[in-house]
Amino acid sequence: MRHLAAILLALSLGWVPAHADQADWPVGRWELVHDPEGRKADALEFTGEGDVYNVWSDGTRVSGIYIVTAEGVKTVFTREGKDVIATFHSDPTRSQLRIVTSASGEESVYEKVE
Repeated sequence: MRHLAAILLALSLGWVPAHADQADWPVGRWELVHDPEGRKADALEFTGEGDVYNVWSDGTRVSGIYIVTAEGVKTVFTREGKDVIATFHSDPTRSQLRIVTSASGEESVYEKVE
């Protein structure tokens, strides 16, 4: 059911999913290695079933869903009853995920560790 929800969400937002043979590269743990705003380190954990968890430094886990696209990964996290949509852009080697997180347009960078 989660996959169906992710697909419907992706289609409604105009996201184009990657081919199935390219969709598993984000699976694993990604840790924040650069944040221009100096926030505490957090991590992203992607599962093979389309779930994603944002793990904060205090141990809080925020759940969501994701879909792989040609440019990276689109996520939807639900926090306090509100959906938060985020776009993570991958580098060509798929070893980093970047997201613009500040008003200045600077990027936070996550690197895959598992």
